[in-house]
Amino acid sequence: MTVESSVFPSQLLGSAKVAARPFDVLGKTYEDTYAQLPEQLAAIEWLLARLPERARVMDIGSGTGRPTAELIAAAGHDVTGYDVSSTMVELARTQVPHARFELADVRTLADAPGQWDAVTAFFPLLQMPRADLDATLARIADWLAPGGLLVFATVPFDAEDEEIQWMGQTIRCTSYPAETYLQLLRKAGLDIVHEQISVFYPDFPGMGAEEHLFVHARKPGGPTVAPHALAGPYPLPASYRGPHELSEQGWLGMEARFERSDIGLVADALAGNTRVLDVGGGTGAVVREIAARVESVTTVEPHAAREDSMRPLAARGVTVLPGRAEQLPVGDGEFDAIVATWVLHYTDDPDAAVAEMARAVDRTHPEARIVIVQGAPDNELIGLWNRTCAHLIGEPRDHQGFLLTRAAHVLAEHGFDDIGFTRGRVDVVFPEEGAEAKARAAAEVLADFWNTGHPRLAQLREALLPALREHFATGTDRFSDDAVMLTARPRTVR
Repeated sequence: MTVESSVFPSQLLGSAKVAARPFDVLGKTYEDTYAQLPEQLAAIEWLLARLPERARVMDIGSGTGRPTAELIAAAGHDVTGYDVSSTMVELARTQVPHARFELADVRTLADAPGQWDAVTAFFPLLQMPRADLDATLARIADWLAPGGLLVFATVPFDAEDEEIQWMGQTIRCTSYPAETYLQLLRKAGLDIVHEQISVFYPDFPGMGAEEHLFVHARKPGGPTVAPHALAGPYPLPASYRGPHELSEQGWLGMEARFERSDIGLVADALAGNTRVLDVGGGTGAVVREIAARVESVTTVEPHAAREDSMRPLAARGVTVLPGRAEQLPVGDGEFDAIVATWVLHYTDDPDAAVAEMARAVDRTHPEARIVIVQGAPDNELIGLWNRTCAHLIGEPRDHQGFLLTRAAHVLAEHGFDDIGFTRGRVDVVFPEEGAEAKARAAAEVLADFWNTGHPRLAQLREALLPALREHFATGTDRFSDDAVMLTARPRTVR
């Protein structure tokens, strides 16, 4: 399919053709050279953690569609890419069929105030005059819906219409120093959430180091907390179902079968922190990983038996305190990060627990954050409990997304308005030989984990068996117990 260039107005046709020429020549070579920029992939990940369900995303300078449009469309969002290169548009349409791509100069797009939930713009504005660059940044801000997000990247330098050699092509480039871009975006009405200068070394003959500026920004307004797919399923229940019972014996039976990536996700999120509070220390698995990376860790544990079992962690610099999530035994602003993994569904008052976390964070720390982990909306084990066990023991169904959504609202009320959601893979593995052995082992472990000591425990095990047999008959040896990590940062660290 040939993409026509007649979509450009006559006054811009020449400059658009000039801008398109190097990309028409390079085609997929450009993708091979630039598609794995770590900072670009991180920016896309940041965006995906914050986009509402089925978000409308504009990708300016969409290139071959990879990685930006491909990753965002794969997450279930409605992506429209615009590019001046017909070669790039054709490649993108072939490679990313679930997104839409149009041949267009961004300067010619119709005004559409508030139409887009997000705009991505990775290096597309380097071949236009400064007057057009200024106007385009202002229009991007106008196109964003209230609360909308921008991820933007460019090569910062102080020159206009400067001839350079790039990937074997002669092009004329215009840019600004990094601080000027931040000023222009703020002038357009956007809040800067993150800025970063990095250096990239393209793997292309004759290319030297490039300095890149990456910016994450947000348009003020919109809902305090937008619905996110990982905080579902929707609709949410009207109220909290009440706490689950926590069994030390049941938890230990499960822990031996876990394959967890959520612990590493949490530890990675704390890379810039030095004083971390863990709420609900449990068996110490999360605390041990954090303590291996962080200078000072304190954990609050409400159960005496678990508190005693974690005392040996003192040798790793961990302080163990007795206490409840709803009334943390720590001072205001005592920590620069707080972590609560799989805790809220065991609390009497999750809102109070989250408010306590907000109180105990030092908001002046540049890396201040709160990290909360609960179950994913498609968590297989929670779904099994809801279908099989809840009605049998007369309890309300579990909804982890309700807890995450409530936590997000409470945090936003306390000034933590940069909120993101990320999936973490967790499996519970049953290596026993044969589907029947796996099913019986799972019935024993899961019933004890959920309802140790319940008078109908034997009935629960029997009730679980049909669904477990069907599950393991497929040849699998595991259940998904996937997690969602909520991260929240306060406004004062911007």
